Amino acid sequence: MIVAEQKPLEDIQRMLKGKKKVLTVGCGTCVSVCFAGGKKESSAMAATLRTAAAAAGQELEVEEVTVQRQCVQEFVAPLEENIDEYDAVLSMACGVGVQTLAEKYMDTPILPGLDTNFMGQPTEPGIWEERCVGCGNCVLEYTGGLCPITRCPKQLQNGPCGGSEGGMCEVDPNIPCIWSKIWTTLDRQGIADTLMDIQPPKDWSKSRGGSMRRVVVSDDLRQQAAREAGERATTVKVAPPQSPMKQVAPVQAPAEAVKLDETWHRACSFSELTEGKLQRVTVAGVDVIVTNLGDCIRAFPPTCPHLAEPLVDSGLLKDGLLTCTKHLWQWDLRSGEMKGAAERPVLMYETSVSGDDVMIKVEQEITYDYDEDDDFDEDDFFGSD
Repeated sequence: MIVAEQKPLEDIQRMLKGKKKVLTVGCGTCVSVCFAGGKKESSAMAATLRTAAAAAGQELEVEEVTVQRQCVQEFVAPLEENIDEYDAVLSMACGVGVQTLAEKYMDTPILPGLDTNFMGQPTEPGIWEERCVGCGNCVLEYTGGLCPITRCPKQLQNGPCGGSEGGMCEVDPNIPCIWSKIWTTLDRQGIADTLMDIQPPKDWSKSRGGSMRRVVVSDDLRQQAAREAGERATTVKVAPPQSPMKQVAPVQAPAEAVKLDETWHRACSFSELTEGKLQRVTVAGVDVIVTNLGDCIRAFPPTCPHLAEPLVDSGLLKDGLLTCTKHLWQWDLRSGEMKGAAERPVLMYETSVSGDDVMIKVEQEITYDYDEDDDFDEDDFFGSD
């Protein structure tokens, strides 16, 4: 994930000098997980700015809002209603989010509240370490899945420099020598001899330099999941979700016991469903995820009941356990039980198999009400004492 940290308060105050009304915009994904720019941090920043202005005898009105993703235009579209009311917007997102707002709302100054650092992972509570520089020419194939471009200060690609001691880096003795870890990993896998193959000079043409990089997928896939999830997150308002008590998923009835009336619709062929995979289909104009668990079929809405994350992108299914990898909410799809950090159930459509046809009962679209108070709880992610 992208890791960032807040700019010093004095830098933010300097950027906002002379402004009378400011909107702080938090981001509910990467910078939320690293506690830099999520809903809590955005609200805290707004309160700090108000307090500091009042103490200095200055007039400053600060409001705050948080969107799920600032890096996707569909998610920031709702800001359009009143963004002209503000003298400036303080984006509490990574640099991509700042630029997304700046390009969409060109008449309003968009200012960065964070410094974007790197792509990394949490190694222990409160600590994130860099793991990828986005070089565009991945070498993890032959280094045991460990990146020497990012984690070796010398970016060596054909083994260690020879200056490490006790498995620790010569340049920074506080970090392990990544080439020592690479060797140990491949030795455990019985393929350490592959490190004897000399690697050619790295192709840096795909890395940062000379031009903006771009990845293009086919037109029918481009931003489709994000666009649809954004529309749901910003426009759907239905009844509050069911109680967070554990819920049992509807039992899949045998085909011969199901009366297929007009509410039942064909979703796909059973033979098209790879066991253990999430597949997105449209049934009676409704987007649904359907999956074959081996002993049953399950169908449910395409977004996480937490923060509208598209599950076809961020969902991980293993042995019937569905995990939304953004904030580690989990559900047992067979029983419907909530696992991990989940506080709301995944709601299910009734399913049946008739011959080779997978049938889903859609009387009306199942949607979730995304409460404004929903936020990521760091205790759920790291585990509380």
